[in-house]
Amino acid sequence: MRVERRPCTGSESSVHPSRGGLQNGSLIHGLLDRLRYCVDSGMVADHKGMRMSGAEFAGVVYRAAAGLRSRGLHPEDVVAVLAPVSTARLVSVCTALAVGCVALPLQPSSDVDILIKVLVDTDARMILATGELAPLAVRLADCSRVRQVVSFGGAPETTPFADLLRPGPRHSSSGTVPGPHGSGLMDYTVLPDASPRTVCHSPWELIAHFLRLNTGLRLSRGDTVVLENGMTECDRYILAAVALWNGASVLSLADENATVAATALRAHQAVVRGVPLPSRMSLRPA
Repeated sequence: MRVERRPCTGSESSVHPSRGGLQNGSLIHGLLDRLRYCVDSGMVADHKGMRMSGAEFAGVVYRAAAGLRSRGLHPEDVVAVLAPVSTARLVSVCTALAVGCVALPLQPSSDVDILIKVLVDTDARMILATGELAPLAVRLADCSRVRQVVSFGGAPETTPFADLLRPGPRHSSSGTVPGPHGSGLMDYTVLPDASPRTVCHSPWELIAHFLRLNTGLRLSRGDTVVLENGMTECDRYILAAVALWNGASVLSLADENATVAATALRAHQAVVRGVPLPSRMSLRPA
């Protein structure tokens, strides 16, 4: 079937999600559908790494979500993500949300015992990991109830992420869109001498946060936002969603070196940084 794509006009870029831009109250499905049908969507990129258009990003997430469903993942299951700040991390979070699951992005710098505790307490059943962190993901799975580890690039004892993108008997992007109930984005805080404290942001909280940032940042095509270490996971996901909704681009920057960050900001002409809170930069880098 041929899919007609059309430019995102200025009026469309300002569509208010509560006026029909979202499916079943789901931010992720509203965003993915918007990206699939716009020819001039922004870019999703790593600094000196992976790069794809917004439409390509949406296609990967849809296919990966179908692949997870075909492997028995159900809405409300907890899916952990073990990756540095990167396009792979964003793809993984969005894929879990697109299935209707609870996405649980882990902090790679956390102590192993803390990561195991978080996985056990949340009853996580799958980990999506980057290749370099796949051995750690396998170790965590062995110490928890995680049943499967999926890794970008493939690694021993893991399922390659590319396998999720292959068509299968039940691999279809035209199925019923899961409702938002039971889905969410989970974050955790490590407390001294105490168990990690987890917080799950509901779909309604995510939409409310989206509306606040969308109004405050006033992004448009040609703008670039930066996802960085030091952001909350909720801020990171919502900033990316706001950017892509408006045709802007998303740059993931894992390196905390100030010189590297400054160079990346100038090279990509970024207008919004994520730390300490998502906000417009006072001056566009020269």
